[in-house]
Amino acid sequence: MKNKQILTAIAFSLLLSCYSCSESSDTAETTQTETQIQSQSFQNAESTSENIFDTLPERDFGGETFTFYIPPNPDSPVDKGTFAEELNGEAFNDAVYQRNMSVEDKYNVKIDFVFGASWSSTYDDLKPSVLAGDVPCDVYFTHVQAGTANMVSEGLLREWTDVPHINFEKPWWNHQIIKNLNIANRTFYAASSLSIQEPLVLLFNKTMIESYGLENPYELVRQGKWTIDKLSEMAEAVSMDLNGDGKFDKEDQYGLEYGTVWQVPSLMYACGETTIVIDENGYPNLNIDSEKMYNIYDKISKLLYDGNKTYCYSGTVEETANIPHIGIDSGRVLFCQWNLFSCEKLREAEVDYGIIPLPKYDEAQENYVSNSWTGMYGIPVTASEEELDRIGIMMESMSALGYTDVVPVYYDNVLKNKTSRDVDSCEMLDIILAGLTYDVGLNFQIGTSAGTFMSSCIVNKQDYASSVAKNTKSMTKMYDKFYNTVLELDSAN
Repeated sequence: MKNKQILTAIAFSLLLSCYSCSESSDTAETTQTETQIQSQSFQNAESTSENIFDTLPERDFGGETFTFYIPPNPDSPVDKGTFAEELNGEAFNDAVYQRNMSVEDKYNVKIDFVFGASWSSTYDDLKPSVLAGDVPCDVYFTHVQAGTANMVSEGLLREWTDVPHINFEKPWWNHQIIKNLNIANRTFYAASSLSIQEPLVLLFNKTMIESYGLENPYELVRQGKWTIDKLSEMAEAVSMDLNGDGKFDKEDQYGLEYGTVWQVPSLMYACGETTIVIDENGYPNLNIDSEKMYNIYDKISKLLYDGNKTYCYSGTVEETANIPHIGIDSGRVLFCQWNLFSCEKLREAEVDYGIIPLPKYDEAQENYVSNSWTGMYGIPVTASEEELDRIGIMMESMSALGYTDVVPVYYDNVLKNKTSRDVDSCEMLDIILAGLTYDVGLNFQIGTSAGTFMSSCIVNKQDYASSVAKNTKSMTKMYDKFYNTVLELDSAN
């Protein structure tokens, strides 16, 4: 890798709706959901833009280097488009380059990066550096699950409340991560328009919808009627043993294709629940033993395994674990789960497809919800007060300019023009990215992780009630211990 490459990361959840496609079908009679109303407030970055340099103090960092740590991942936005070495005439690349050059010139600073060995390497690289007292990077990106709990409990990170010049009320900061991942009312991770979010989405085959006379998925979403039961109903209507051999396999037609390696928790979060609820004291209360959670378990299990409507794919390597085995481009799948970023691989697909969010629990649920599989930022505990001053200025300015100058270009030129195929899908992306959430149960992997507990029961076809009864006590004790460990770290600092 070349020594001089400039970090950028982009676009966070609500922020990606900056240049929203506000147009809708001329014949559509829609009912706005609360999520649509929320997303529309972020349609135009210019309406909330401000000269961020005027709001931050003047600084001259004397040509010092400000370094980001990045764990590379071929399918992760932490590694996709995170730097622009030079201007090349491509709109997004040049927006990234110009944003970083603006910050470098304003503060007389050099932006650089260090790549880790893998997507899960942040903890392994940060810990020995902290213990040695020689930490090479100012800000560390981490995968949403890899070592995140250990970095907190072992005291490797500063709290974001220690960082001056950061304004979490601004739209370029992720508000859900501040709310849902605080432990003992302390915030160790943040996310902003420096990193692009990667939720799971559903693609649907427009031709099959028309051929089978099914309801328009776009309209179902707009009217708040896109539910997990509706997905099951529509998927069942099209599944077919194409070759007539009496069995369903990869060569047949399905209503839904869905991954069962790591993807199932997203269906649970789409139902509007988190497995950990943080109370006013920042205590992580376990939330797996409720009537709604039992119903969610039943609905997802029936969607994936009842009858032959769903083709579940799995695998142990990237090609088989992350990418559908049949795919929407085959023309034999009505709905197909897909990573949002992987949609770029479908630019040349002949099948006419649309993009919609994962379904809600029921029509009473207010918003469509997606969990984020993207990285978060942590600050090494060794950062001095002087370094925190620089970190705050750099993170606030780069996040703000990412929101106003980079996100619109990415969203308009890369995402909407190249990934989505119509104005309706643009609207759906606004809704999807406006509903991103985080959960201690998923993002802090501790012992028997609450975030993957239900999905493990579903995939392994275990009785949920007996599993809950067997594990609740130990899991509660585990999170209680984690909470008290964080309290002790706080009092020690």
